[in-house]
Formats: sequence, C-alpha cells, structure tokens
Amino acid sequence: MIVTLTREITVGGEKVKELNIRAPEYDEIAKFGMPFSYSDNGSAKIDMSCTLAYLPVLADIPPSSAKQILPKDLITISMQIVGFFTASEVSVS
Repeated sequence: MIVTLTREITVGGEKVKELNIRAPEYDEIAKFGMPFSYSDNGSAKIDMSCTLAYLPVLADIPPSSAKQILPKDLITISMQIVGFFTASEVSVS
C-alpha cells in the first residue's frame, strides 16, 4: 500500500515522498502485537506506540527516517497499518 507523505523525508541519503507499507507477517505480529484495542463502547482505538513500532519495519526504512514523518502522516500510516488487521472503520482519538 502506497502512502504519499505531506513532506519528503530522507531515506539512505535520498529524498522520499512515498512509502510502500506492506502487511505485517506472523513474527512481526508476535513481536509488536495488535495495533488497536476496543473501548468499553465497542469502538476501536489505535495504539500509536504499536503502530510507530511497526512503521519502520513495514515501510522498510530506518527509525531515523520514520522520525522525520509529520504527525498528520503518522496518523494516516497508523490507520493503514490497523487496516491490515480489520476491515472495520477505526477512529483516532
């Protein structure tokens, strides 16, 4: 899944405007866990610390590059990561 960033980041000395986010594999899910939980009223809530751990791995970028991504784009990417686990709508709160 391609995500277009609002602002370019540097990856390996090159400017990058798009990231290809792949689906997580079994071992990665076992390591990082589920990137969301359910509230008492049944709505899903994104676990940002979990999606931020997945990000460099699923985008194949170093953590130093991931740290350059704007918060707005981090939310978009986090929602895409959660989308690999569920077809339901997920809200960011």
